[in-house]
Amino acid sequence: MDQTGRPLLRHPRPPGIDTLDFTVRHGLDAIADPRHRAMVADVLSAGLVDRMIALTDSFDPSADLAQARADAEVLTAEFAAFGVTVPAATTANITLMRALMVPIADDALALAVDRIWVFVTTTDDVCCHDRAEAETILRAGMLSGVTASSPNTRYIRHMFGEIARFCDPTFLAAFKSFFYNAITGVLMEAEFTPDASDHVDGDFVRVFNGFSQFWCLTLQFADPCLEASSHRAFWSAALSHGVAFLNDVNDVLSFYKEAVHGEDFAVSRIHRRSLQERIPYLAAYRRSLDSGLAAYRSVLDLATEDQRPHLDRYMTGFAYWHFHCRRYRWSDVYPGLTMIDV
Repeated sequence: MDQTGRPLLRHPRPPGIDTLDFTVRHGLDAIADPRHRAMVADVLSAGLVDRMIALTDSFDPSADLAQARADAEVLTAEFAAFGVTVPAATTANITLMRALMVPIADDALALAVDRIWVFVTTTDDVCCHDRAEAETILRAGMLSGVTASSPNTRYIRHMFGEIARFCDPTFLAAFKSFFYNAITGVLMEAEFTPDASDHVDGDFVRVFNGFSQFWCLTLQFADPCLEASSHRAFWSAALSHGVAFLNDVNDVLSFYKEAVHGEDFAVSRIHRRSLQERIPYLAAYRRSLDSGLAAYRSVLDLATEDQRPHLDRYMTGFAYWHFHCRRYRWSDVYPGLTMIDV
């Protein structure tokens, strides 16, 4: 039971790594580009993804899926009312993500966080493919006197207005700044050349993209021991490591889905690094994986005893969600992995 008296829904834990029935043939036929297919096969054969699955094997995926389901229904209706286009699969996947990573007993707060997580995911996708919309969002948010002129900009004001009920004004100001930093980062990334021959791409642009800072700071809603205004020193020390973890682990666990897509793989950070530094894709992948795991350890080292379980759940749950959410298609490669649906 959770604090509201509702039963928590549990799903069967996945089989151990020895029973996942993996061969390098599974899933590779879905990758059209033979070069990308070979890069993915190298990573899978090296056992690096197996290593990540093994790290999540002890994760207990208890989650209030009834709450996540209810929030998805509310958000679907809201998006329609605002004229915002959000795929139903995105809403379901991201409410599942929040339920796994950040359990929240207060239904109103859970909805406010789900609203932000779902919409930010959609906004990232939209702005990456529509520079004009990114500019519209940035102007509406950062220039006084500019009206909210699109469904997205109107919804952004709504989502921040709803989360404002659960945080102090100083935190809200910082939270908003990270969101608009991310839009600026998207505009910078739009200048990258497909063959990674430009001088725009670099660590500054990646870190400047504030979506990971934005994602990481939502942990302040998980428990009073992580509340940002009362624990500013912790967040000042830990945020860079949290950002590195989210960036790197998302890269290493999205690469199969991106390879199936094709274009997404070509512009991915790992692939661009391999081209820029003239190193094998496997070496670039291994560097991102090692960096993500080092960041995970750094966050936990900085945490107090009270904070550590929440942070560990957040980060382990992030990896677990990638493997068990249909969005990332890992059951194509590891047929023994169970999928969790809201």
